[in-house]
Formats: sequence, C-alpha cells, structure tokens
Amino acid sequence: MPVHAYLDTNAFRYFGTAFQNATLPPDLRERMLHSPLSAFEVMKQLVGRNGDEVLRQIHAVRNWTNPQHAGLLPASYDVVRSFWLRTPVVDDGFTKNMQRSFDVCLSTDSVEDLREEAAKHAEFMVNLKLKAAQDFQAMLNYARTNPLDMTEAWFHGIADSLQADPKSRPIGEIVTVLSTYHEYEKSKLQTALDIPEYNPLSLTNQNDIIDVEQLVYLGDESLCFLTCDRGLRKRVKQSGQASRIITVAPEELLDPRKAEALLRKITKLEAKS
Repeated sequence: MPVHAYLDTNAFRYFGTAFQNATLPPDLRERMLHSPLSAFEVMKQLVGRNGDEVLRQIHAVRNWTNPQHAGLLPASYDVVRSFWLRTPVVDDGFTKNMQRSFDVCLSTDSVEDLREEAAKHAEFMVNLKLKAAQDFQAMLNYARTNPLDMTEAWFHGIADSLQADPKSRPIGEIVTVLSTYHEYEKSKLQTALDIPEYNPLSLTNQNDIIDVEQLVYLGDESLCFLTCDRGLRKRVKQSGQASRIITVAPEELLDPRKAEALLRKITKLEAKS
C-alpha cells in the first residue's frame, strides 16, 4: 500500500521555507497530501504581520506537491462520518472550494489582494474551533455525570456531533478505527476532569481541541502525520496508529535534503539513481 504524508500547520510552513528555492523529486511529490485544517490555518495567517512570508511559503507548494493536483484530504468531520457509516467520504463541494482557495493564493503575489480570501478562512477556523469546543464541552459534561467510562463519553460525543444513534455502531469498532483520536481525547478529557474550572471555550483550549482533529486521518492506514508538536506522542502511547505520528525537529524540515531523506524513509521510496 503506497504511503502518503500530510503536515500540521508548522510543518507546512517549514516545508514552504525549505522548498522556495528547491524542488522535491516527482515521486515524493505524489505522496504529499494537504490537511484542510493545516491549509485553512496557514491561509488565515496571511492577514498577520508576516503575511508576505506566509504567501511565499504557500507559493512553495508548487515545489513539493504535484502542481496539477493539490492532493487535499477531506474535511475531518466527513472522514469521521464515513467511518461511522462505513461509506466512502461524500464530497459536498468542500474539495472544490479548497482547490479554488489554493488557486487564488498561487496566482496572486500581493497579500493585500488576498485579505478578503484570508478573512474567509479566519472566519471558518473560528467557527470550526468553536464547534469543536462545544462538542468537547458536551463530551465533558457526559464524562462528569458518567465518570467510570471516558470511552463511552467520547463515543457518545462523536454520535452527538454526527447526530447519529449511538446504538448503531459498536463502541469497539469506532475505537479501533479512530484509536489515536480516541486515546488523545481520553487523555484530554482526564485533564479537563482534573481541573474543575477547565473551560473548553477559552482560546487556548480551543486551539488544543482542534489539534486532535488531525488524528482522525490516521484511520486510513496509508497515511502518516508529520508534526513538530511533541505533545501529541505524550498523549498517544498505546494506539497501534501512534507510529504513524512522525515527530521531527524543525531543522529537519527546513533543510530540503534532510526533508527528502525523511520522506523517503516514511514512504519507503528509494531514491532513483
């Protein structure tokens, strides 16, 4: 099974720096995918004080992915729904809209011309983080009233977010397919239960909550997640999917040769002579 890699927000930006003046070989470019969570977060940063730098990093995707095909992963919510329903992911236009956003950024050299586009992504991320925080609050409320089984609280939280019947799927089946997501959420739930004043709606906790959404993609055995966040592996230790969370130092991604060597190791692609 071919192995593909996707990046968190910081890794995306490090790649954007490394490959501004270098090119990843074509065989590896075919193995790179974009997480929409990372893409939205990066595009949102266009309105920040380092907007010009961010735009250059976005333009660099031409050098480390297939320029004819963005390789976008589906929305994480749709992935969870597909696992629950045991059906293929249904694309309701999300990928097309995301591709359009990439095309707009890649065809524009002025951050000023992208402010409206960036504002849309900022609004999307605000709403997404708020929804995730509200879902976690509901999960936390369930855990506080049913303290003996956090897995059940997690499971009911997913069912509620999908508006699905909890009895329609065995808990064990969903735990298995989303095992890193489950383990991380259980750890986070325990932290929240230990802090009576824990507020999922605070900005810091919203950011922490949205990070875990990246892990739902690991239900696909062909995917590896490249991140510089060492906190993920501290929370995820038991899952069989944990080995596909590849934690690296920024300097490995900022050097094109080191980045290529790392990707060849991950994807098991030998360099062509």
